[in-house]
Amino acid sequence: MEDFSASVSTHAWSEAPSNHHRLYLDVYNVTDFFDAETGNQAGFADHTQLADTIRPTATLLWNDRFRIQLGLIAEKAYGSDPGFDAVDPWIQLLWQPVQSLSVVFGDLDVPHYYLPALFYPNNYFEQNASRTLPNIPQLKSVPSNYFTQYTHENGAQLIVKKPNLYEDLFFNYEMQDTADHNEKFALGFVHRNSWKWLSLDYQAHWLHYGGQINPHPVETRNDVAQAVGLDAEFHPFHLDSTIMGAGYTYLWSHLRQEGADPALTIASTNGQGSLWQAYVRWGRLKLIGARWDGRDYYHEGGDPMFALPSLGLATVRWDILLSRDFNLFAETTGYYIGNNDLGYSRYIKAAFHIQASWQFSVPIVEWTSPAASPEGAPVPARWDYGI
Repeated sequence: MEDFSASVSTHAWSEAPSNHHRLYLDVYNVTDFFDAETGNQAGFADHTQLADTIRPTATLLWNDRFRIQLGLIAEKAYGSDPGFDAVDPWIQLLWQPVQSLSVVFGDLDVPHYYLPALFYPNNYFEQNASRTLPNIPQLKSVPSNYFTQYTHENGAQLIVKKPNLYEDLFFNYEMQDTADHNEKFALGFVHRNSWKWLSLDYQAHWLHYGGQINPHPVETRNDVAQAVGLDAEFHPFHLDSTIMGAGYTYLWSHLRQEGADPALTIASTNGQGSLWQAYVRWGRLKLIGARWDGRDYYHEGGDPMFALPSLGLATVRWDILLSRDFNLFAETTGYYIGNNDLGYSRYIKAAFHIQASWQFSVPIVEWTSPAASPEGAPVPARWDYGI
């Protein structure tokens, strides 16, 4: 639960909102490097990407309950096709009626804490759309680190953060119904709660394509995946910096597609799978070993490797929190395909992800209302200090 810890507030949330307002300039930047060496298994094409995602915003903190952000979010790619891939407006309203609940409108708070089988950071589905969606290459998945295809999500969201509870319910409207492509939206839910040494997870992700304004080869498509899991973890030898645990997760998927052309119609198909995991975490270093056994499991937003019936996984994850404003993250996953009768060296595939993120805030002005109110306290170095 360290990843979902509740923030500590110095404000008395039981009291009425204050009349203290603050304006900041915030600049966020995330640099991502991703490399896939999967041998085109399950349609997961080998590729390497490097990009910066920068987001300058004006942040208005309207008393202790509202945050308004207006700005831009842009992606700068490097390599064989350098340049700005996307420049979009960033508009977000965040309301906290109580300290543990955040209500978000506009650009959503990301990433969502999904299992890779449901929502994977670097799904390369769009390069292989013809495998399941003939002649519809524009139907894309959305990666959870938002640099391979899209930089952000738009819609509405509810987030609950407590010491032993985390909830993320969101609606993401991805594409309008136009002559070029279907309407597309995603509805997702991530739940985690813990009790003593047990934790329960439930996750769901639904992708829908439709639209009646314009004719499309694919009339409707519903792609749903869900997961429920139970973990047990403990601190060996009473060491707070070390966590050991193991868990089981059951996943199931549903896919149905209806098209004007019978060749595009996909009858209802249901898949399922079992994921066994064991892990150890020491400080910010985490080692994960997993075993996947599936049958007809498929989800567009997930790691395509989980479409395979038999898979072993070994993951090393390390996040370095250098300061409140800057951190590094590195993760590599090795995939062991099949039953490995010929040895692991023949079957191992890998994906690497390195990320550096930083931000800084510049206080611009603060004021109270009405103007006759006493002058507020000095502006802290960050707008989210104490919130």
